Amino acid sequence: MSPLPRTMLAMTRRRTQTSLLQVGSVRAEVTYKHVKNLRLRVVPPDGVVKVSVPFGVPEAQVEEFVRNHEQWLAKAREQVRLANPLREPLHNGGRARLWGRWLEVRVEDATRAGARLDGDVVVVSGPDEAAHRRGLENLYRREMQAALPALFSRYEPLVGRRHEQLKLRRMTSRWGTCNNRTASITLNTALAEHPPEALEYVVVHELAHLIERGHGQRFHALMDRLLPQWRQRRKALRGQP
Repeated sequence: MSPLPRTMLAMTRRRTQTSLLQVGSVRAEVTYKHVKNLRLRVVPPDGVVKVSVPFGVPEAQVEEFVRNHEQWLAKAREQVRLANPLREPLHNGGRARLWGRWLEVRVEDATRAGARLDGDVVVVSGPDEAAHRRGLENLYRREMQAALPALFSRYEPLVGRRHEQLKLRRMTSRWGTCNNRTASITLNTALAEHPPEALEYVVVHELAHLIERGHGQRFHALMDRLLPQWRQRRKALRGQP
């Protein structure tokens, strides 16, 4: 058998190479490997951006590729993080997140699901972890119910319309929705895991939809008037720097 040509031999000796690349608001893990085309993916549960790059493609071309997909990546990372919320075992000495802070978890035996705050400790109760999860979810719902009246009282007069119905539930694709016709607003209970500023941003966003259905210039102008920092809040909620 004749030996391989030198160029082919060099290719067979190549190994995948991985490096980090910052492009605008996107931090990407770039891996050079034996692929034909540039490929982009967002990996759960944290929304890590990974780029597969053929050997020989210059870094400038990779940067342009990522930059051209920056808006898509922001939405994709948000969807991944929504669909894969951070879950840690709920056991004694574990932790749960509330309003952007990690709090210690204490477990109590009980026949029914429950959760309450005891200072800076989240006390969950129930016969198993599934019950503890239900209890924690109910705690998130109660915390949001306590925080929302002040937000609606502040921003509804500025919007000039009131919501007629409010629903709180765990959602996997959106932080909130608004039915413009019925003035019904639904909010994701996962917002209770994030800093209070995130809840404020989503409430203002959905109230603005009572006036403007789409996300065009008039919607942006309304958001600028109601909450000038809304773009920074959106970036934080999407996990962008």
